[in-house]
Amino acid sequence: MTDRLSQDAIMLDGAPVNDPVLQNAWHVVALADHVKTNQPLQVHLLGEAIALWRVEDRIVACQDRCPHRGVSLSGGWIDDKGAIVCPYHAMSFNSEGHCTRIPADPKITTFPQAANLHSYKVAEKYGFVWVALGEPTQEIPVFSEWEQEGFITFQCGSYFINTSAPRVVENFVDIAHFPFTHKGLLGDPEFPEVSNYNLTTHGDEITASDIYFYQPNPEGTGEAKSVSYVYKVVRPFVAWFRKGEVEKQFSVFLVVTPVEETCSIAWLGVARNYSADVSNDELRAFQDYVMTQDIPMLESQRPQKLPLNLQQEFHFPCDKMSIAYRKRLKQLNLQFGVC
Repeated sequence: MTDRLSQDAIMLDGAPVNDPVLQNAWHVVALADHVKTNQPLQVHLLGEAIALWRVEDRIVACQDRCPHRGVSLSGGWIDDKGAIVCPYHAMSFNSEGHCTRIPADPKITTFPQAANLHSYKVAEKYGFVWVALGEPTQEIPVFSEWEQEGFITFQCGSYFINTSAPRVVENFVDIAHFPFTHKGLLGDPEFPEVSNYNLTTHGDEITASDIYFYQPNPEGTGEAKSVSYVYKVVRPFVAWFRKGEVEKQFSVFLVVTPVEETCSIAWLGVARNYSADVSNDELRAFQDYVMTQDIPMLESQRPQKLPLNLQQEFHFPCDKMSIAYRKRLKQLNLQFGVC
């Protein structure tokens, strides 16, 4: 998975995205532990390159472009005052994005607005860094199990996938592929039928419940069993599932970073209230392996963008959650990653 766990190879080939639904939403861009005080980190979101760094107890996010000659600031460094320094001419910018120093012309002590950086809203939650390019219209989604007593939590990712973000979300809520794509783990070809589950919509949320499925190794613990699922799509690029009952629950939430229209990064937050003797590293390796099975399927899909015209693809009756998701994206007038 090493080729899927680095952003070094990402090259932005399009213009920044102008989609109000996504511009004014929170997106995961990094693991919080990867943002340091001594070196900026470059991440990508909606066609923009962003530089992240820590200053004391908070994270700073700004456009990764020096206003002087457009050089990537993430190739520079953080000085002892917490300012980011451009590697080209060593201009310095404080944590508010204000230019504070131009070494080539030290006589300048008052800097024009054009010399400042464009900064973004940023927050930490569930061990992830969330960024909004515009003004967020909603709070960061709630993953309730993460904060419940008795639950063991960890993050998985990043998973780099050459397809659109809506395709990744739809794959996450698709159960019918389990017996074939994840044969021997999440499904068995001898038991391919998907039960006639309940589907409800409430506000932005789409919920599928009363799903029952036989799985040879549902959580990576080696225990075969019939499991019950509840799935939710809570935002255009955020989904969640819970399997099991109250006493033994295993929950995963998915957040997809829309890098470009057909370039995405998937992240998983995992929570469970049992099997404390099984290490998080072991379960993370299991999730990594499951993703290695999903990614080739996702990257082979054509079109790469998700069709919102329901006549463009054939549907099974058990695809009703996917159909509801496509209808919701169309209702929102989402423009990015769909066709």
